[in-house]
Amino acid sequence: MLVLTPAGVPNFQVPILVSSALLTEGTRYGIGMHFQDIDVENLPTTGWISIAAGFCTMLGATWSKTSFGITLLRLTSSRWMRWLVWFIIISVNIVLGCQGLVQWIQCWPVPKRWIDGMPGSCWPATIVQNYMTFAAGTCLPSYLIKVPCLGRGLPTA
Repeated sequence: MLVLTPAGVPNFQVPILVSSALLTEGTRYGIGMHFQDIDVENLPTTGWISIAAGFCTMLGATWSKTSFGITLLRLTSSRWMRWLVWFIIISVNIVLGCQGLVQWIQCWPVPKRWIDGMPGSCWPATIVQNYMTFAAGTCLPSYLIKVPCLGRGLPTA
């Protein structure tokens, strides 16, 4: 099921457009440059923009997978297959939603994530890395479902 915004853009592409706009604006502050070439005063801004853009990208990917799952629901007729597709939709949304949330809550206070030297605490890097690796692996079922669809000419997101 494809839902369009008033401008005619699929709804799952809106966060990707926001991410692109953030990163484009971020080039004014040093995003895309070597770390040593970025003005030290701009580091908090580049950090915040990068995290926000990453969150928007994750949100767009999640909505894209949900959109594809809903399309599969319309194409499946067997009960067990519908249950499987619903399970994948729900689990991918939970895991990827938490992945987007982890980007914001891994440090307290939250601005410590992009302001170096701010008092506070952050989770150990291994916890965040392990969860991100786990979350990337949960996307595998949606890719495995897409492969047979490609050979049949069915729509994929």
